[in-house]
Amino acid sequence: LAVLFGVFLAKTSAALTRFSGISHGWAVATVTCALVITSALTTFFVGARINTQVGEASEHLGRAQAALVDAAQKYPTLGSTMRSTPYLSDLIDIPAERAPANSSQVKETADSGKPENLNVIDAVKPVASQAMQSVTRVFATSFGLVVNSLLIFFVGLFLAINPSSYRDGIVRLFPIQRRARMTQVFNKIGDTLWKWLLGRFGSMLVTGFGAGGLLFALGVPMSFTLGLVTAALTFVPNIGGFIALMLSVLFAAPQGANTMLLVVVGYVGLQLIESYVVTPLIQRSQISLPPALLIAFQAILGVAFGLLGAAIASPLLAALKVGVEELYIHDVLEKEAA
Repeated sequence: LAVLFGVFLAKTSAALTRFSGISHGWAVATVTCALVITSALTTFFVGARINTQVGEASEHLGRAQAALVDAAQKYPTLGSTMRSTPYLSDLIDIPAERAPANSSQVKETADSGKPENLNVIDAVKPVASQAMQSVTRVFATSFGLVVNSLLIFFVGLFLAINPSSYRDGIVRLFPIQRRARMTQVFNKIGDTLWKWLLGRFGSMLVTGFGAGGLLFALGVPMSFTLGLVTAALTFVPNIGGFIALMLSVLFAAPQGANTMLLVVVGYVGLQLIESYVVTPLIQRSQISLPPALLIAFQAILGVAFGLLGAAIASPLLAALKVGVEELYIHDVLEKEAA
């Protein structure tokens, strides 16, 4: 992640230098300040909005759980599918003493004078806890979050200030006759990571606005927040889109099966546009990765390093692909054949 951040800063600063004529150092400082200010403003305004919706989210999760239980009982095939889906299985397979079996019992609980969402929220707690554990494995504690964020920021910043010195330091580890070639390969890897980032940013923009607009049009609550979450999760190819879909379907459950189906169809359409139009257009098919290979690589790194491993699998595979193509296929196999 630090290398990706460094590539982003370096390439953005280089573009600013070409456009304005200022020195590279001042360009890095300008881009960094702009990022810090933008992040602070986004955190302030969006964070405040999300905080006001925490209580609302609890109510929607409660109604969603009741709707899912009803649907699972009414349609056995759908219930079987839900039971085989992570997190959703925990929502519908709840002991009777812990949660009502359907939405009518939720209403009876409210009529009896008990808190309306008490049992539902108690039932959702294990699911929320399991989801949070998956996220917090990336950064074990709040202190770890701060430390890791600072490490990513400063390592990326120092890489961007003088990228050639770090590249040349690695190149010097190779024989003299190979150094010029290694410099070319490292430059190409940097260009590849930059194009990968542009592809991800374009995908995040399309899916974020598309998901937010879709959910708003369908009357799904918290559409703005879910759009932001979808955009952020899209940074992780394949896995992020699936998690965003599950969240949106969960919040759409109280609206009925038709709304849930429209959400699924809409998200599939957004993913098709993102995968086959936006990303290839930005990356110009120069760093296309075989889907099966990417999913397998994400699974391996996900098992080994958790969510963080799944997040870095795609750029790491893109960099490895460039290295293998240039250093082995081009420099070894093709030269031997010639």
